[in-house]
Amino acid sequence: MEKNVSWVLAVVGVMIVIGLGIREWGRNQLVGHANYRFNLAVIKPSQGVSFVSFDPVEKQIITIPFPTELAITTRSNGEYGISSLYKLGSYNGNGGGMFARQKIQGFMRVPIPGYVVSERPLSRELFMSIFRKGESNLSRFDAGLLFARSLRYRGRVIDEKELFRAGVIEDNKYKAKRLQEYIGSRLFDWGIGGESVSVAIVNASGENGLGSDLAEFLSNLGLDVVMVRSVESDRQLEESSWQVSSGLEAEKLDYIFQNLFQLDTPKIEAIPAEYRANVLVMVGKDAKELF
Repeated sequence: MEKNVSWVLAVVGVMIVIGLGIREWGRNQLVGHANYRFNLAVIKPSQGVSFVSFDPVEKQIITIPFPTELAITTRSNGEYGISSLYKLGSYNGNGGGMFARQKIQGFMRVPIPGYVVSERPLSRELFMSIFRKGESNLSRFDAGLLFARSLRYRGRVIDEKELFRAGVIEDNKYKAKRLQEYIGSRLFDWGIGGESVSVAIVNASGENGLGSDLAEFLSNLGLDVVMVRSVESDRQLEESSWQVSSGLEAEKLDYIFQNLFQLDTPKIEAIPAEYRANVLVMVGKDAKELF
């Protein structure tokens, strides 16, 4: 009887471990995209926010610490201090870390798929995340890979002096547009940009400039945005969608459109010749939450 109970407990234990492993594997963002640049929002509630970029080509980690007084303008929530985004998301029930990640991503116009909330130094927090200790959206697999990179890659901090020389800071104020241009020109993602993908964007949201916001974001990723246009008010859409001309392109780009933008599976169909693109993005009203 005791042997039977032991066997049952052993089988249940193995099934739990396998189930947890499958769940973690489904949450991973890095495995299968190891040649892509991976960016993190590191949120220290008492100190502010830092942008951290792991570059697998140059084997370096770039860190940009933002001052707590930096104000960013969002389309969906107005203007807030960057250090208050975590609290704002927590109050709204959206998850402080995820909300801050999304708004900083929209502000900087570069993908930030991961976030970590911690007062520790980064390597230690990544190590702890392998054991699911702390607040983060990284899977154990992601945390393990990034921890290994943190030990092997050289570090570089872009401080306020460098941003001042680049014209990003004037009169002790950050120029949002110049910061976006500065970041976009220096954080090119060869894993994505090397694919030579052309994109047409149709703004069907009714929100002026939203199509251009997305165009800047995709251009910073290295995609070739060949067209941005808007539709009449009677053709506006609630939900955004994307269409590709082949299944192969869908597999390459799902990291961007599904992981980062949370869009559904793309429609795979030949794109009308008028768009002159491999990918067609229809921007709906829901895209406002991205910026």
